This record gives sequence, structure tokens and C-alpha cells, in this order.
Amino acid sequence: MLLSVYEYVYYAFLHPMWKWMLRRLTGKCELLRITLSVPRGAQRTCNIESSLKHSKIHTLKGLLAEDNVNIDDAVANIMRIKSVSPEIHPQFGPTLRMCLCQICGYRQLISEVESTRRIQYCSENSEHEALLSQLWSKLKPDTQLTARISKQWTEIGFQGDDPMTDFRGMGLLGLQNLVFFATVYTDAARQLLSRSEHPQNGYSFAIVGINITGLAHQLLNSGHLKTHLYNVVHGQPRLEHFHQVYCYLLYEFDKFWFSQETIDIMQFNHVKQKFQKRIVQRLKDKHATLHGALTVGPSNNAASVPL
Repeated sequence: MLLSVYEYVYYAFLHPMWKWMLRRLTGKCELLRITLSVPRGAQRTCNIESSLKHSKIHTLKGLLAEDNVNIDDAVANIMRIKSVSPEIHPQFGPTLRMCLCQICGYRQLISEVESTRRIQYCSENSEHEALLSQLWSKLKPDTQLTARISKQWTEIGFQGDDPMTDFRGMGLLGLQNLVFFATVYTDAARQLLSRSEHPQNGYSFAIVGINITGLAHQLLNSGHLKTHLYNVVHGQPRLEHFHQVYCYLLYEFDKFWFSQETIDIMQFNHVKQKFQKRIVQRLKDKHATLHGALTVGPSNNAASVPL
């Protein structure tokens, strides 16, 4: 409550006054000062985003609410409104353009991820079935799946005979994440599957994987992933970048799980909450990235974005 009052007072009174004083002293608007003084990355893009969000100019503030923003038109309008000369400040336009691509792209990524999550797995959809078969073949290449409905699915960490029921919470997104991990990082996925079979401290690989999809989804919607994506994607974040974040989280969660002194599957939610707090704390550093030691498996030819 106190923080909300402070933010209101700051952005309603103190911040505009401070902007006006700096404009008078430097002859530069806030957006121009940010592009000149803040290095490329999450700090710069977040500062640009905050400046637009709290702008008193409706046209600028409205950019963050528009769908399908024409980036080039937006840059031209901002330069005109703020009277920034491209001859005097040639770097401003390209820098602002990249920041707007990141900001608008992040919003579009949220929409795309949510749309995928809402697609429920359907056993009558041949594409869904093909993805599920691909997951099995990548994780268990030497074992033939005897039937579509089979106890064998528990061997890769599903709860019962039909994996379809386990995707209800995260929909097709959960399956796409698992398949991406198993396809792009095949060796790591098989390693985690093997580790998950530990007789005392093991876990259900696929079920945990779907839970990590939920974690990645929360981090995206809350805005925490802006730090990582603004630092590593010099343009529009796409679904593949979200898949890469998922792979990092699943790989790191496995290490975190086995680093706990005493664990069993009944403690899963507690351990996941601790892991989530650690990730959130890391992402509060605007220089942070979610980089790991994952390597592309030798059986895969798909292109990937480095973590």
C-alpha cells in the first residue's frame, strides 16, 4: 500500500518535475537521455518502457496498449513529438526501434504463449499425436511403444496410461516444451530422465516438465523474463526463445532438486517454490541472463538459440 502511494506521488509529481529540470539543463528529452547514457540491454529497454508508460503525452503512452504496432511509424512519431533530429542524434532512431521491437515483441509473445496454452491436447488431432510420438522416440529410442494407451507412458514420467490427461493445465504448450527439450537437447533430456528414476529421490519426469512449463508461463506473464529476453534478444522475442528459457529452467530445476538435503516427491511444491524464488531474485538484476551448460544433442539437426 505504501509503495503504491509512493509510486503515485513520484510519477504524478516528482518525476515530471525532474524530467522538466533535466530537459532544461541538458536540452534532451528523457527518451534521448536514456539511449545516450544507458548501455544496450534490459536496463535500457525497461527504462524506455517506463518512460513511455508514464508519459503525459497520450500518443506515447498509448503505444504500450496498441496491438500490431508499426515500429517504424512509432519511431518517426516519437522523434517528431520529441523534436529529436536524426542528423544531430543518428543513433536515436535505431536504438529506439530495437527497444520498441523488444517491448512490443514481449507483449506479442505473452499472447502467443497463452494461445498455445489454451489449446487442449486432442487425440484425434494427428499433429498432436505426432508430437507425442516424437517425445517418446527421442526419450526412449531403443524401446518400441506397444500401444497409444499404455502403461509404458509412466516410464517417461506420465501419471497413467494416457498422457493426454496430464496436459490439461498447460495444454499444448506443455507438450511443445517437452518435445523441444527432447529434440534440441536430446542428451540432456535423456540424462534428466535417467536421473528422475532415482529409487529414493526420483521424480516423474514428464509431470515435472509440465509443472516447469507453468513456472515459465508465470515468469513470462509477471514480466520477470523481460530481464533475460531484453538482454539476449536484440529484436522481437519469439516462441523459440520461450522454449529455450523452459529448457534452462527444467535443467536447472533438476540440479536444484538433487541439491536438497532430504527430498521426496511429496515435497515437490515446496522445492519448486524455493526454486522459483531463486530465479525471480536472479532476474531482479537487470544484467542477468538465464544461461546454462546445455549442449545440442548429436542426433539433432534443429537450429537453436544459445541459452
